[in-house]
Amino acid sequence: MKSASTPSGQELFAGQQLMGTRHLRMLRWVLGVVLLMAVVAASALWLAQHQARLLSRPSQHNDLWYIASVNNELSRVSLLAQEAAAGDTSIDELVLRLEVLYSVLDHSPTAPKVNVQFRDTLPETANTLDELARAVDASAKQLEQPNNANLPATLRQVATGLQRFREPIAQAVADVHLASTLEADRQRLRLLLSFTLLSLALIVVLVGTGIIIWRALKDREVALQTSQALNEANQLLETRVRERTRQIDEAHNLLTFILDASPSDVALIDALGGQVHYINRRLMERLGMHQQPQTLRLQDLLHDAATGQALRQALDESGQIDGVEAQIASTPPYWSSLSGQLIEVEGRLCHLIWGFDISIHKGLEHELRLLATTDALTGLNNRRAFLDKAEVLLEHCRRYRHACGALMIDIDHFKTVNDRHGHQVGDEALRATARSIQSVLRDADVVGRMGGEEFAVLLPNADLQGTLDTGERLRQAISAITLPLPDRQTLRLTASLGVASFQPPTQTLAQLLAQADQALYRAKAEGRNRAVRYLPEMLDL
Repeated sequence: MKSASTPSGQELFAGQQLMGTRHLRMLRWVLGVVLLMAVVAASALWLAQHQARLLSRPSQHNDLWYIASVNNELSRVSLLAQEAAAGDTSIDELVLRLEVLYSVLDHSPTAPKVNVQFRDTLPETANTLDELARAVDASAKQLEQPNNANLPATLRQVATGLQRFREPIAQAVADVHLASTLEADRQRLRLLLSFTLLSLALIVVLVGTGIIIWRALKDREVALQTSQALNEANQLLETRVRERTRQIDEAHNLLTFILDASPSDVALIDALGGQVHYINRRLMERLGMHQQPQTLRLQDLLHDAATGQALRQALDESGQIDGVEAQIASTPPYWSSLSGQLIEVEGRLCHLIWGFDISIHKGLEHELRLLATTDALTGLNNRRAFLDKAEVLLEHCRRYRHACGALMIDIDHFKTVNDRHGHQVGDEALRATARSIQSVLRDADVVGRMGGEEFAVLLPNADLQGTLDTGERLRQAISAITLPLPDRQTLRLTASLGVASFQPPTQTLAQLLAQADQALYRAKAEGRNRAVRYLPEMLDL
């Protein structure tokens, strides 16, 4: 009986399925959270690294350096132009510094590239620098003209032209410095925001990791409880399986013992391949087998293969057979009353056959049949059996219009033999007469003792002359009998025979035997020890 506190196997299986479904959902949820946290953390980390790279670029302060370089070069060129106008420096050095300033300001496709950002953010400063570049280029070209007669005036003009850019360039330096400072502040704010997002992502990751760890611990606790319950259920199930297996083995052993001890023969055979699933010991002993055979066909189980084939066909068609009498193929064969059932074993159709030995019954039946149909003294057919067989034989001759002859035989002076020599000699005379008659007749002929010393014979396919010839041979065979007597003398027998021929299709067996009997009376009247055929005028006797 199942304990109320112990879960059943079905309950455990249902609980395990439900837990498996929950674990699958939880696993999907955890994987989703981990993936989301990884995406957020990766995005924040990338953004922080991007902002850090922006702040750490070498060209980050190019704008300020560039505008400061332009301002310094402009101051130096202006000073050199004033000194050249005063005659304190050479024109070549001034031209060289102008070219240096121009190269810094030059933004043509062939000029060296300087990464500056203010040209996009400060267009007025960019225009000022472009004007300065054009002015420097024009000044350099004026100074490079040969034979310049008014060189001092040109130098003063160059110095004045460059001097007017001092204030716009100084303002540009202030503007670029302010713009660079603002841009650096913005980048620092973005970097701070990136690190804030990264911190939040890390906090989320830590919180999520904590939740996952907590959930894992809870799942581990539940798994341990479930595993313990499952182990207990498995132990209970194994105990029940062992108990059930023991019960099945005991039942199987008991059934095998009963079947082996049973007087019946039992076999379970595969219907298609003939593999033997079971055969009891009694049947194996009857078949002369020491161990269970691998295969045994149903038709091979019976002495007559045709009967076995018919038995199998009937079993396959109807699904069962009951009380079929057949001979089992043992040594010697014996009669059995067989029954069978078409059943399914492990998905395959099988023949379950069982039977009982009825050899004694069949022997008694045969003896009863012999007692009912055989004359006990002579071993010939008695009157009833002779008439039954003769009726069947005569009907066959009538149907196929075959000839048939009849003989009535009577031992001459048999009453005198009994009175003079005793009934023992008379009985021996009857047995000797029966043996003589059987020695002459064919297997197809029917002979019987009709009573007392009278015998009857039916000869199929024999016309009147053939019947007369057979009757004469019978008479001679009986006349050749010599029986020893107690006084050392011998007894010789003779017989009278009446012969008749079947007249189809209306003549009956009674009429045919009556004609042969009439001819027998004529043979006795004419002196005995002879065979006389029936004539129509004998009806007057």
